[in-house]
Order: sequence, then C-alpha cells, then structure tokens
Amino acid sequence: MADENFVVKINTALSNKPFFVKITDPNMTISRIFSEAISTLRNTGRPLESDQLNQLFEHHQIFNSGKTVQKGELFKDLSKTTQSVNEQNVTLVELDLVSSHSGGS
Repeated sequence: MADENFVVKINTALSNKPFFVKITDPNMTISRIFSEAISTLRNTGRPLESDQLNQLFEHHQIFNSGKTVQKGELFKDLSKTTQSVNEQNVTLVELDLVSSHSGGS
C-alpha cells in the first residue's frame, strides 16, 4: 500500500517562489497548516520569511481554486489534485494569498 502524501502549495503575491508544506493529517485546518509552515520557516533559519508568511496569513484572503476559504476549513474539504511523484501519490492543495485591497509598493 502506498503512503499518501499531503502537500499544500502556498502562493503569495510578494514572492514568485511558493511555499510548500507537507502535512500528515488531511483533517488539519488551514490555520494549523499555516502555523506549521510559519514555525518550520522559523526553525530552519528563515525568520524573515516566517514573519512575512505570518503577516500575509493575518491580513490576506485565502483562495483555493478561485474560491475564498476560511481559516477553519479542513485540508480534505478543499479542491485538490493528485499526482504521482516517484511512485508515490501526492495530494496537492494550492492556496493563494490575495490582498483584499489594492495598493502600490
């Protein structure tokens, strides 16, 4: 039996490089996924990216396949794709952080 791998791809407007977060439980909430991503960045010597992701999470709307999602929604309830990578199934959820206001930089 192949283990299932759950991955969240977080796209932000500030970076053209998405964050990838591997999770073990499809019943995790969006809030929990982000807190794990933020703590992983902090613990791997990337405090600026950690702070940036935390700010984005606090102040931006989260979209999944063009629909707004709430922070309490579960990974398993989101729109996802499944891919086979190195003979392992990977279930991918893509989240986009979008500013609710428009402004210049």
